Amino acid sequence: MVFLLLLLRVAVVAAIAWAAWRILSPRWAFQIVVDESGVRSHRGITTGQQQRLLDLLQRTRFPEGRVKICGRCDEHGRLILQFYGAVSDETRQQIRNYIASEL
Repeated sequence: MVFLLLLLRVAVVAAIAWAAWRILSPRWAFQIVVDESGVRSHRGITTGQQQRLLDLLQRTRFPEGRVKICGRCDEHGRLILQFYGAVSDETRQQIRNYIASEL
């Protein structure tokens, strides 16, 4: 019985910590998922910007599987990009330059 109460307390503390982390962590302004076949999903990009960026990503090949690109601007207006998956440094820089100049 004592073990179950301890386990319940740990679960409640973990749930509160997770909720606080989700609330306080910065949100991505846009997110794009690309794989070897092309763009799989995207959100947070306006229609005018969307087609140009998606065209670039469609031409860029990601042979190593799925890649997720998330981006936002910090409080000083600087672009912050996070890449998940296998992306070469050259491709990262190309995408970063394109997004900085176009969006």
